[in-house]
Amino acid sequence: MALSYTEQLDTLYTTTFQLRRKEVVDQIFQATPFWYLMTKKGKRRTESGGRWIEVPLQYAKNETVQFFGKGDTISINDTQPLTVARYDWKYLAGSLIRYFVDDQKNRGQSAVISLMNTKIDNLQGSLIDKLETSLFGDGTGDSGKAIDGLGNIVSTTQTTGTVGGIDRAQYTWWRANTTNMTGKSASIYIRSYMSTMFNNCGKYGEGVSRYPDMLVCDQTSYEYYESEALEISRIHIADTKLADLGFGDLAYKGRPMTWSPAATANTIHFLNTNFLEWVADPIANFDMTEWKSIPDQPNDRVAQIVAVGNVVCGNCRRQGVIYNIDTA
Repeated sequence: MALSYTEQLDTLYTTTFQLRRKEVVDQIFQATPFWYLMTKKGKRRTESGGRWIEVPLQYAKNETVQFFGKGDTISINDTQPLTVARYDWKYLAGSLIRYFVDDQKNRGQSAVISLMNTKIDNLQGSLIDKLETSLFGDGTGDSGKAIDGLGNIVSTTQTTGTVGGIDRAQYTWWRANTTNMTGKSASIYIRSYMSTMFNNCGKYGEGVSRYPDMLVCDQTSYEYYESEALEISRIHIADTKLADLGFGDLAYKGRPMTWSPAATANTIHFLNTNFLEWVADPIANFDMTEWKSIPDQPNDRVAQIVAVGNVVCGNCRRQGVIYNIDTA
C-alpha cells in the first residue's frame, strides 16, 4: 500500500533529521565557549542507564606514607579514600510541530525541504539557548528539573545545599572556593583576587592539572578585565574558534578566558574541566521520537528531540567563583 502524504512527510522529516543529527549535536556543543571547550577537551561521554550518574571521588590521601629509619614501623592503618557522588539524570526535549495547513501549502519538494530545515534550525538554536541558560543556573529551573548548573556546583553559598547528593555543609572538602568582592574596588583588587583564586583552586592537587583551565564570566567583567589586560600587555590565546564565536580571545595565566550572556552578572568562574563532564545516556542523546497526531487538531503532527544527561563534577574544591565584582 502506498504511503499517504502525511506518512511520506513523516519519513522525510525523520530521515532528514537523522542525516543532520551529527551536525545539529555538534552545533549545540560548539556554539558557546563553555560547551565548545568541554567538547575540545573530550569532556562529553555517554553512560547507559542506572538510577543515577555515579562519579567516584578520591577525597583522602594515604596517610601511611612516611620517611623511616632503622627499626621504625610503617603504619598499616587502612585509608578509605573513595566515596561516590550521585547526580540525577535530567531530561530535555523540544518539539517539532507540523501543521496540516503548512504541509498543504508547501507541497513542492524545495518548499518542503526549506520549511523542514528551518524548523530543525530553529529547534537547534533553542536547545543551544536552553543549555547555556541552564548551565549558569542552580538546578532549580523548570521546577527543579534543569541540569546541575554552575550556580549549584560553584555556588556562592558553600555552607548550604548538596551537590551530587553530598552535603557540602557537612563536608568541607566538597566546597568550591568563593570570594565576595562587595566593597572592594575592582580597579585596585581584581588582579590580586584573581591570582589568589587561581592558586586556591590548585592548592589541593598535583601537577599542572590541579589549576583551573578555563575562566568564564559575564560580559561586563570580561570587558573590564580586557581593559586591565591592555595595561599589562594583552595576552591572546591561540584558539581562534573562540574569537570566531564572538566571545573574545583573552587568556589568564595561559588559560582561555571568555564570557557568556547567560553568566551571572559581576562574576568570574574559575573552572577545572578535568573534573567536569557532560554525561548523556545513548538511549536518548538528542534523538527524534516518532511522529504523533495532535489530539483535536486534524492532521497536525508533532515529534520531539530528546536528550538525557547532566553536568557532573568530580572535585568541587578545584572550582571557584569571584562574585559581586564592582566594575563601576
